Amino acid sequence: MIKLSNVSKYYSSNDVIALGLRKVNLELHVNEFVAIVGESGSGKTTLLNVISGIDTYEEGEIYVNGEETSYFSVSDMENYRKKYVAFVFQDYNLIDSYTVLQNVEAPLLLSGYPKDKIKTRAMEIIEKVGLKDHAHHKATKLSGGQKQRVVIARALAKDCPIIAADEPTGNLDSDSARQIIRLLADIAKDKLVIMVTHDFSQVAEFATRKIRIYDGEIVEDKELLKVEKKDLPKLEDKEFKINFTSLLRLSLRNLFAVPKKTLLMILVFSFFAIFVGIAYGGYIIVSQQSAFFYNSHFDYTNPDRIVVKRTDNQPLTESDLEQLSSYSQVKTLITHDYAMDMSRTLYSNGGDIDYISVNFLPLSLLPDDLTITYGDLPEEDNQVIIAASDWTYDVGEDAVGEILTDAFGFENTDFSFEVSGMVSNDFMLGSSLMNQDYIFVSDAMWEVIKNTQYFSKYGSVKIDFDQLEYSPYPNNLYIDPTLDDLEVRMSMDYSNYFCPDGCIVDAKLNINDYYVNDSYDIDLIIDSNLTDNRFYVNQATYDLIFYDEIYQVSVMTNTDINVEGLVRQIARLQDGLTFKYKVVYPFDSVPFDQFQGLLLIFANIGMVIVLLVTMIGSTFITYIIFKMIINTKLHDYAIFRTIGANQNVIKSFIYVENFYIVIISFAIFLVLSLSLPNNIVEPFNAFKVFNVSSYIIYFILLVLMSLVVSRKYCNKIFSNSVSKTLKTDLE
Repeated sequence: MIKLSNVSKYYSSNDVIALGLRKVNLELHVNEFVAIVGESGSGKTTLLNVISGIDTYEEGEIYVNGEETSYFSVSDMENYRKKYVAFVFQDYNLIDSYTVLQNVEAPLLLSGYPKDKIKTRAMEIIEKVGLKDHAHHKATKLSGGQKQRVVIARALAKDCPIIAADEPTGNLDSDSARQIIRLLADIAKDKLVIMVTHDFSQVAEFATRKIRIYDGEIVEDKELLKVEKKDLPKLEDKEFKINFTSLLRLSLRNLFAVPKKTLLMILVFSFFAIFVGIAYGGYIIVSQQSAFFYNSHFDYTNPDRIVVKRTDNQPLTESDLEQLSSYSQVKTLITHDYAMDMSRTLYSNGGDIDYISVNFLPLSLLPDDLTITYGDLPEEDNQVIIAASDWTYDVGEDAVGEILTDAFGFENTDFSFEVSGMVSNDFMLGSSLMNQDYIFVSDAMWEVIKNTQYFSKYGSVKIDFDQLEYSPYPNNLYIDPTLDDLEVRMSMDYSNYFCPDGCIVDAKLNINDYYVNDSYDIDLIIDSNLTDNRFYVNQATYDLIFYDEIYQVSVMTNTDINVEGLVRQIARLQDGLTFKYKVVYPFDSVPFDQFQGLLLIFANIGMVIVLLVTMIGSTFITYIIFKMIINTKLHDYAIFRTIGANQNVIKSFIYVENFYIVIISFAIFLVLSLSLPNNIVEPFNAFKVFNVSSYIIYFILLVLMSLVVSRKYCNKIFSNSVSKTLKTDLE
């Protein structure tokens, strides 16, 4: 039962108070078909709106099954409308962008009706009101009578005990009006139908009760037909909660129903998302410069590397290596790690890679579960895996099978590689920020590389003879098994030194680096037939130059979390009373000029400010434009509120719809950034520094923008009552 006790309603406009209802007392029951009549402006629609909960009241009390409603909050009143009231409006209030079927499905989705039964149930109701052949027609394509039938079908789909009909025949011809009233009369057999009408004769045949209102007061309440009066059923909230998939489905439907508006929102958001992407990319570039400042000693400054040597400058023993390997954070040890600290330029003669500057790493550093994107793991010693930066990675599968050779020699070692596979360097800790390419080589090739790299970076080989000193390039060191131990054969320009061809000169071979300083007497054989400053030794002499003792090792971690803690642990290890190891953490030991450091700090701060200003400005402008677009959909949201969507659901619609916009805009940005050439001009070069983690952060930034826009709009959308919103747009 619905009971009104001394209910009054007032309207305020321009400081003028107008009466809507005055001291209304009324009881209504299920099975009644109540006709509310009166002159225009008498208050009959106001009474219907107050009873149905789409308008408020200022005095008195309304009871629903004995429960007072004067203390109801906005959400409580929405819950009441959702559970108990279905509406049939004179102006139809259909969602014009929906089809007949979609309009009828909407309340079923909002009520949590079983997903697999929604369409079947909706079609049953549509057929009941005689619109089966129009189920897939847009609401805008229907006649007035057909629209009103859809409204009734929607009310039936909501399946509420109260039908509130506000002059449902006002815009219809007499035949259509009679059909609509007959439908309402059929519904009233197990529901409470409250119908406002200006022409009682239309409904006289079917109404069970007539209420006349004049100047906001009930002046007549007459029972026309006795019926079995029943109380309203007690409905639980849990039966009417919209499920998440239905929310997603309705939100997506709302977007597709108005494609032009949706496209405009996507274009607006994408436009400003590009500005945010440029600002964030610029911030990444500046951060890279500060995080990976030039280090003249170490090339490989990623956070997973710790360099260790003994404090007494003696070779590391097997016991030392076992101790360093024992920590859980340690993935592997790299001996002869100096080979990591000098890049080489390789080229593919006529291939897709062209030139590439790389650092070498052993294959043992590849993760066991790494998926090779292009090609396969190496099967031969000369086959390699490229861990590529974004620029090189663009070559993709075209690189597989290409032969890379050193651009500056290494003829003696047959220094060439076949690319067996390629992956992105994203899996390497910190490497993607460096835009560096790496080549992973076999153990056999690592032995070759460590020798050729060694004296190029750390050591030196010098030949002294007759007060002259000559430093050959290690690239041009060849092994000649016909030579005796400590015999060196080399070419010599006669203008610098006079010696007959093939003469032998007493000389010294000096080998020195950080750990070794040795000198050997040698027989120097001058051979004018040699070119390119080559020099030859036998294997024994070669081994004197490239010793096998391990003086330095790189401890490679399996994480970049708290590596500094492991550095401290190793540095604290003692041998008696002295510290055992010298420990360097290249990631934190980059030489840093104070002035340059200050400039980079200011540059970082500046880029953060630019990013924030860009985000705030883009968010504000996006909100202004979205507000204008969403305001055109405000009428639809009000309709949703009348068919079961409460405030939280409407807010969820807006948040989810805008989230869809974010996803599409992000996809557009992703395609754009990946398709741009690497040599794109500024400021669009900022797109090319994005990696997986950067894209994730950028997506989060866009989501934050969307949340701010959605929240700001949602704070304004419920300032008016449903009845007022249906008549006027939010300003």
